[in-house]
Amino acid sequence: MAISSELHDHSPDGAFVQLMAKHQRHLHSFIKSLVPTYADADDILQDTSLALWEKRAQYDTTRDFFAWACGIGHIQVLRHRRKSATDKLWFNDEVLALLTNQMLEDTELFEFRREALDQCIEKLPSNDRQVVELRFKDGSSLTDLTQQLGSSARSIQRTMARVRRMLHRCISAKLREWHVQ
Repeated sequence: MAISSELHDHSPDGAFVQLMAKHQRHLHSFIKSLVPTYADADDILQDTSLALWEKRAQYDTTRDFFAWACGIGHIQVLRHRRKSATDKLWFNDEVLALLTNQMLEDTELFEFRREALDQCIEKLPSNDRQVVELRFKDGSSLTDLTQQLGSSARSIQRTMARVRRMLHRCISAKLREWHVQ
């Protein structure tokens, strides 16, 4: 996504910081998928964040920030791997490149699925949408939901199962409509 459509801060540095913050968790997951330990992923995320900041003037705002950040993260993974070359748990460069490409393809599919989910949630009847929003946006537990909605746990569980099926069908239909598989 372009920087202008994702952000509200009008200063270039502030906008860049917002982009970094927005994508940090997914960038960490991407890096973790390429390295043997969480400690390595944490170290590489720090190095990647620093590299992103240092290269912020080179970022083309018409390109997808996450893909650009993953490219820099991949370079940082390779650098980190070379520094700790004695560790036998590391993938070789070819496998890392394949994993990186697959993760970026999966990210694009994830974005389509997320957009479809948002549209499908909007189509839900208001009672079902309320249950989904309370459970997943607000993080309410089943116990919280029973108190907030005045329903039994069993009734809420049935509603959630029915809504999941509806959302799954709706998302699948959207992806077919968009020719995304």
